[in-house]
Amino acid sequence: METCETALAGPRVLSLPPALRPGDLVGVCTPSGPVVGLAAERFERGVRALEGFGWRVVVGPQAQVSGYSAGSARARAEEINVYLRDERVRAIFTTIGGYNANGVLPYLDYNALHSDPKIIIGYSDITAILLSVHAQTGITTFHGPTLMPEIAEYPQMLSYSTESLLSVVTGPGPRDPLRPPAIWTEEFLPWDEEDNRPRRLEAHSGWRWVGSTSGSGPLLGGNLETLCCLIGTPYLPSFEGAVLFWETCETSMAKLDRSLCQLDAAQVTSRLAGMVVGRSFRGGEAFENELRGHVTQRYADRGFPLVMNVDIGHADPMLTLPVGATAALDAPSRTFRLTTPGVRGGNSSRLPQAATEGRAE
Repeated sequence: METCETALAGPRVLSLPPALRPGDLVGVCTPSGPVVGLAAERFERGVRALEGFGWRVVVGPQAQVSGYSAGSARARAEEINVYLRDERVRAIFTTIGGYNANGVLPYLDYNALHSDPKIIIGYSDITAILLSVHAQTGITTFHGPTLMPEIAEYPQMLSYSTESLLSVVTGPGPRDPLRPPAIWTEEFLPWDEEDNRPRRLEAHSGWRWVGSTSGSGPLLGGNLETLCCLIGTPYLPSFEGAVLFWETCETSMAKLDRSLCQLDAAQVTSRLAGMVVGRSFRGGEAFENELRGHVTQRYADRGFPLVMNVDIGHADPMLTLPVGATAALDAPSRTFRLTTPGVRGGNSSRLPQAATEGRAE
């Protein structure tokens, strides 16, 4: 096996990257699945959307590579390393998820990032990078939208997603408790074929709280299946005293149960301060009910607050959560709050507002 070019840095004290400012340069990388051939028009719309936020954009070469992943693990890691070593680049956005982001972890230049912290954002398979970077450097990372599915939304990213993203990467984050959006959608329009109209929206049913306790700790988590791939590696941070957040792509309760059993066996869930569970991904209401029932049965008596049906990960719209920042959950008052920022400096920001894209149908 090839050895890592840059020695693992090891866990460090929490470090915050600088907030994004107008005119900053952001890099777009493809560290997991390929995007070439998927939807060229949608890709360009995503790049224009980033520019519309006031940032300058550079796109890495792996966006032009096809295969089961966007190139070899070394090539995908080097695309990121170029950004990590370039002091002009202040944030790294990812194009899409996939299955192989964990392959880049041994080759990332953690020391360069530690010397010059910058924002890294994504979700799904990108969970591997978010958790690894935080484990090895102590730098906050950001569980939030990727270019193709969310940022390139027609005619623009859903407003709840936009406000949440900007609130945590350009400033200290929302001062008030987080809250669910007024609307959501699971409609999929084939990219570059039918995604030329806004998707149909429906009323949001709210978040579901379990328990009568409160807890506070660092926010750690991401996609459940990807998180499980990191167990037993140096790329998974300690979850002791953490608020674990997770969401899943699975719509099989048997497979979901297997992953949760693995988390429990690895003692990831043994000493949590709280748990945030995301809405299922196109599982339908029957599966969503089954998921909530299973999670409640498994974790309701653990002594920590639990909130479910939360809009993270494979959900439209979605919250952006700073990995490593402190969050507080209070089940009696049904509040989920960020109590420390994910970036340093920047403008004060507002609470994500109820989306105004249109009425629920």
